[in-house]
Amino acid sequence: MIEQKLRKEIQRVLDAFIFYTRIPFPSKWYSVEKLNSSRYFSLVGCVVGFVSASVFIIPEIFVTNYYSVKSFETSPISVLLGMVVTVLLTGAIHEDGFADSCDGVLGGWNKEERLKIMKDSRIGTYGSVGLVFLILIKFYALLQIETGILPLVWIAGHALSRFISISQVFFAEYVQNPVKSKSKSMIELSIKDLSVNAVFGLLPLFFLGNFSWLVLILNLLIGFAVLFYFKKRLGGITGDSLGATQQIIEVVFYICFGFNFIM
Repeated sequence: MIEQKLRKEIQRVLDAFIFYTRIPFPSKWYSVEKLNSSRYFSLVGCVVGFVSASVFIIPEIFVTNYYSVKSFETSPISVLLGMVVTVLLTGAIHEDGFADSCDGVLGGWNKEERLKIMKDSRIGTYGSVGLVFLILIKFYALLQIETGILPLVWIAGHALSRFISISQVFFAEYVQNPVKSKSKSMIELSIKDLSVNAVFGLLPLFFLGNFSWLVLILNLLIGFAVLFYFKKRLGGITGDSLGATQQIIEVVFYICFGFNFIM
């Protein structure tokens, strides 16, 4: 019985990485039963952040001497490489949700039209411009963070943003047809699923000092503000809006640590 539960839990972890990343797993690892993969959404964030931070550190050692006294001189190329790896690992799934949300909530005249626009696979003007600004802000925010703590901030940003994003499922109705939606596994969330997400989403903050908890409070408030905005414009949440929330929280998290270093 215990072995069966353990096997099922391992399969959930695999399903989470299969669904939320583009890591090429063997086909035999795919789940036969449709297990809920949202339980380990924040864990995926930890791993994506860790890989991105690792790719950042490698060129940083050679370009600016990561372990030198001048630990605040972050190399732009190192940050860019880390960002590129993030996109490759996730398939830009959350950036795509952000772009679609920009097109829908800013371009539609009513809720029905906004939801219709968000289902369109093409990216419009609002989505394109929003995506450019998002990437630029993220890049410059990461550059402002002290190099010595940037890897930890990178991991924490990915983990926390996913936890806050998935938490919105408990506070709003999913307004698109869950049967036809690719995000079906995200909206089937139990208290246990949320608790597991909380563990992985908050764990990296313990390594960033007391300031990280102030940042957590701010990000929670912003998360609720974004949720309120989507409820007002869409009547609830969608897979795209959850992706948009993840991106917004991640960027705000980096900005906070960037400002803390400047001050």
